[in-house]
Amino acid sequence: MVRAVLWLAVAGLIALVIALVSGSTPMAVVVVALAAAGIVLLLRDWRSDRAVDSDAGSESPAAEFETGASGAPLSPDEFSPDISTDPDGPSSDARAD
Repeated sequence: MVRAVLWLAVAGLIALVIALVSGSTPMAVVVVALAAAGIVLLLRDWRSDRAVDSDAGSESPAAEFETGASGAPLSPDEFSPDISTDPDGPSSDARAD
């Protein structure tokens, strides 16, 4: 399936260059059709991946990040603030850093 998407992307890129250089309306329609076909392939793959993931188990994708290094769930005391309280540390204004 990846090869089909790759060839479709290459064909779309070539068609886009030809459409831009020649100013051809039919070639622009081909570019739009190739883009639509690519979107259809992506949606089909996305739906099949979601079906496989839901069949694999009910564990959330972020479940590996919800536990600490020991495997126990994180408590609120284990989180550190994003803003430093050190006067010589980074400023609280992220744009100033």
